[in-house]
Parts: sequence; C-alpha cells; structure tokens
Amino acid sequence: MKNDRTEIPITFRTLAHLYDPDDPSPEDERELTDRAEELIGREILDSPDPLDAKERYRLEIQIPPSDFSDGRARDIPAAIRAHFLRRAKEIHQDARLIRRVGLREVRLTAGVCIPAFLGIMIIDRLPHDSLLLVIQNVLVIFSWVVIWQPFQSLVFDRWTLSTKEKVYRQIAGMEMRVISSRSKE
Repeated sequence: MKNDRTEIPITFRTLAHLYDPDDPSPEDERELTDRAEELIGREILDSPDPLDAKERYRLEIQIPPSDFSDGRARDIPAAIRAHFLRRAKEIHQDARLIRRVGLREVRLTAGVCIPAFLGIMIIDRLPHDSLLLVIQNVLVIFSWVVIWQPFQSLVFDRWTLSTKEKVYRQIAGMEMRVISSRSKE
C-alpha cells in the first residue's frame, strides 16, 4: 500500500446506504445505491485531479462497526469497482448514442437551415418592410436554435460524458480500504 496517496474518506451510516437493497447478487458483485454512486463520484470529481485519481487517491470507506468484517473489507471494494466499471460502460454507450443522434441532428439542421438562409437572403433583397424584417429575424432566431442542438449534443454532452466515463474508470482502479467508522487504522 502506497502512503503517498491522499485519503478520501466516505462514511456510510448503514449498508443500506451503500448497497442496492433489491440486488440479490453476492456482496462483491452488488449494485451500489444511486446515493452511494453519487457520493463516491462527486468526491472524486471534486478532487483536484479526478482524471488521475487511481494514482493519487485512496478511498477510505467507513461503515458501522456492527457491519464490519474482514469479508466485507474485501467485498465492498470489489463491489465498488464492478459497479463503476459497469456504469463507465453504460456511459460509453450513451456517448455513442449521443454521437449518432447528433449526426442526425446535423443533417436535419442542414435541411432546415438551408431554406431558412435562402429566405433570409431573399428578404434582405426586398424593400425593407416591417413585416418582412420580423419574418427575417424570426428565421435568424429559428436557424440559431436549430443549429445549437447538434452543437450541444456533439460537443458539450459528449465531452461531459467522456470525462465522467474516464473518472468512473479511475474510481474502479483506485486503491480502497474499508474500515469501521469508529476505528482509524
């Protein structure tokens, strides 16, 4: 165990806060609750170097003394690793879907914006009438709105998901230890 890693303590008051109560799997394969995933994920995402978490940090999972055992000290890190690897795969699939949808949105955007741009250019050549100016401005706003969605999908949403996937893979590879919440080893 490396001592140069920064400890990130995470306390669970009960095992019900850690494990999904509806998952009948063996303890080392159980799903985490949404609350546990969010708590662990947020602690790492809020750390100074979340994309280098497995090299820089160690998770210290604190559970009540009544729930602590040597078996749990092995099973909980295995369950956390398995959970975050599964979630990273799901996020990767979501990112692929967003890319596909975003590319469709680009085609739709071209199909909608080309006629709108032509309308804007035609109106620009006509005498400036108040109604025509309103229509031209509506076409400009409409084009802007239609252009924004694929940009949002292909750039921002994919970057966010890509970063979250990388962080979740870092969490799955982190050093972890489970201790009783009353004793610090």
